[in-house]
Amino acid sequence: MGLSRQEVNLRRLLAKCELMLKSNQQDERFPKYLNSLEEMLREVIKSPVKPLEENLNDYKKKIYNIKVTLGVDEEKDKEFLLNETNQSKERDELLGLRQRTVAKEAGGLDDLEQVINMHQNLHEKIAEDMLQLTHNLKEQSKLANKIIKQDTEIVSRSAHLTDNNMTNLKGESEKLTEHSNKACKCWMWIMLMIVLVVFVNMVLFMKVMKKK
Repeated sequence: MGLSRQEVNLRRLLAKCELMLKSNQQDERFPKYLNSLEEMLREVIKSPVKPLEENLNDYKKKIYNIKVTLGVDEEKDKEFLLNETNQSKERDELLGLRQRTVAKEAGGLDDLEQVINMHQNLHEKIAEDMLQLTHNLKEQSKLANKIIKQDTEIVSRSAHLTDNNMTNLKGESEKLTEHSNKACKCWMWIMLMIVLVVFVNMVLFMKVMKKK
């Protein structure tokens, strides 16, 4: 945590006074410096930016030592330090009590708000799950329709191809039958020609043999 402006000014004046004491400088402004130190210490204690407890004790100790060195009434200074310490503790206790009261009230409100937020988050989660489920079902339905359409097209193409093959097969069978019939007729004519030739040759042969 950073230092407050009052604490920074207090440190600077303390350092200046200690330096003047170490160098044995006698300055008529020392009483004013001491009053300023005490006033700055009060401001630091009352400051919203609370100093560290060890720093605060160190400031009090240094001011006390400066007063002792200058011969200022020690009893009065001790009383001043004690009063400031007690006032600081009372302010801290009062502030802590108020903070606890406010925290307790805020805690009740926070619990109610947490319950409301929890239910709201639960409803939002259910709504999101329903939307996601609907989306998934829609996507699955689209995919199933696409697959069925593809299968239907494949079956249709297969049936068409089968019909074409049957038609081609029937045509080829008819051509083969026609060719077969033509071949049979051709062989029949050939056989008749052969028989006729053999018969003519036999007749001629027989005539020749009779003449001999």
